[in-house]
Amino acid sequence: MPQQPDSATPTRICKVDSGVVGQKVRLAGRMLSYDATTGMIVLMEERHGVVVDVSLCVECSATWVGERLSKIIVIGHVEDAEVR
Repeated sequence: MPQQPDSATPTRICKVDSGVVGQKVRLAGRMLSYDATTGMIVLMEERHGVVVDVSLCVECSATWVGERLSKIIVIGHVEDAEVR
C-alpha cells in the first residue's frame, strides 16, 4: 500500500503564529495581491493576512492570479520568515 501524505490541519489565518511553525496547515482566504516576480501572494481572512510562496505551483500564465480577492485554499508547512 502506498504511503499516505501527512494530513493538513485546517487553521484560521488569525491563528497562524510561532506555535504552528513546522506544521502542515490548510488555510483559506482571499488573495489580496500576487507578485509574479517572487511568486508570493498575500492571503487575507478578515483583518489578518499571511504571505504564501506559490512559486512552485502557479504557472505564469495562470489567469486567476490577476483576480484580486479570489477565494483560495492553500496547503503547506508553515515557515518562520525573517523580518527585515
